[in-house]
Amino acid sequence: MTQISLSRIKKALATLDKGFKPNPNDLERDGIIQRFEYCLELSWKVSKRVLEESGVPADSPKNVIRELARLGWISSPDLWLRFLDARNKTSHLYNEDVAQEIFSIVPEFMKEAKALLAVLEKNLK
Repeated sequence: MTQISLSRIKKALATLDKGFKPNPNDLERDGIIQRFEYCLELSWKVSKRVLEESGVPADSPKNVIRELARLGWISSPDLWLRFLDARNKTSHLYNEDVAQEIFSIVPEFMKEAKALLAVLEKNLK
């Protein structure tokens, strides 16, 4: 059994939590969005590894989300697919409306990602 470390995702979520401000200026908002982006990437990639260790193959972010939902490790696959969609829009930050849309889901993502982290920790023991 491969040892899977959750330290990187813990640190990444801590930086997102620490850097989050409800009413940031544009530069701060863009930094928060970038932290959201790498936290989401780490969330699905670490989840993929934990799923694989549990004998559940998943080869893409959407498949990982579906398997997490099937196992009851996340409560809403639609919400996680929305997070994924927002991450895919991050290359369009020059559009103010898109940036605001992405920023608006960050608090919900932080809550869901912390819940997922707790489930991953439980399933690694």
